[in-house]
Amino acid sequence: MSKEKFSDSVSILLELLEVSIHCILYARKIYPEGIFELKKKYNVPVHVSIYPKLNLYINGVLNAVKSLLKLKKIRKLDVCFYNKTGVIVERFVFNIHNVELELNLSDFSNVRDPYLVKLEQMLRAFCLKLTVCDSLLKPLPSSCTFQIHIHTTETNSIEIQKDTEEFPLIPSEKRDIILTSPAVVPLRSIDCEHLNLEIYAEEGNKDEDPDLFTPSPLI
Repeated sequence: MSKEKFSDSVSILLELLEVSIHCILYARKIYPEGIFELKKKYNVPVHVSIYPKLNLYINGVLNAVKSLLKLKKIRKLDVCFYNKTGVIVERFVFNIHNVELELNLSDFSNVRDPYLVKLEQMLRAFCLKLTVCDSLLKPLPSSCTFQIHIHTTETNSIEIQKDTEEFPLIPSEKRDIILTSPAVVPLRSIDCEHLNLEIYAEEGNKDEDPDLFTPSPLI
C-alpha cells in the first residue's frame, strides 16, 4: 500500500460509512431484498443497494460528510428508523472521535499499522457484525422509514453549502432525534493512528409505546 493511503483517512471512513449504511438497511429489512446485490468489501460479502433513488440519497449524505470531515466539523452520523407515526424507534450511531487528515510518516517505525492490516481486520469484523445485527435487535415496525442525520453546527452546514447545493442539509426537528430511554447495543470500536470511532445501536423503550416494535410483515 502506498504512503499516500496512510493519510487518506477521509476516504477510508467514507467507504466504511457507505458500506455500513447499505448493510444496515439490508439487515433491518425495510426494503425488499431484490434491490440489493452481493459485493465483496474487506474480503466479506455484503449487500449493496442497486436502487437509484436510495443510492442518490446515500451519496448526497456522504458528499456532505466528506466536506465536514475535511473541516473536522462532524461529530456523529446516525441512521434512524421511524415507525408509521413518525416516532423514532431505533438508530445506529457512528460516534467519530478522531479523523487525522495527515500522518507524519517521517518515522516509519512509529506507525503501529504500516500496511493497514489491523484496520482491515477491524473493518471486516464490523461488517460481519452488521450482517447479524438483526439477531441482536427487535424487529422493526411495519411501514418503517429511515433518515440519516449528521451532527454538526448550523454555521458549518452553511460553510459547506457550495458542496451540497444539489443536496442541501435540512435542520432536524427535535422529535426526529429524541429517543427516550434507549437500550444501547454495542457493535464495534475502531481505533488506529488516523481513525477512531465508536459504533453502536440504540433501541426505543417499548414500555412507552406497546406498538413501537410491532413486527414488520417483511420479517
